[in-house]
Amino acid sequence: MHFRERDQIVQIIRTKYDAALKKGKNEIVGRLLKANPQVSAELTAALTKDERKEVEAWIQGYAKIGRLKRELAVRTLQEYMGHAEEWFADQKGDEARLLAASLVPAWLRLRATLKKNGLVE
Repeated sequence: MHFRERDQIVQIIRTKYDAALKKGKNEIVGRLLKANPQVSAELTAALTKDERKEVEAWIQGYAKIGRLKRELAVRTLQEYMGHAEEWFADQKGDEARLLAASLVPAWLRLRATLKKNGLVE
């Protein structure tokens, strides 16, 4: 089995050997939503026991990658904010204004989350 990521979907693909063609033939067994990958009853029925284990392992690995990405973002945010500060210090044009306008709401949401969780005053 292998997993093909397409925009918001992950395709689960089974490869079977076709003796007539003398090569493997791919069959899409099912799909998972990237945002919340869960094995449906329909997908469970289409998979073998070993394939179900493989899909579950993929889901767990995908979730772990997501957690690591978020942690990396937090751990490097201060550094990137410093880079942004340096960049904005040299910019006065419309592009800088547009970028600043998109950053302020994101910063306010982050600050609200930090305050809500008692991490800052």
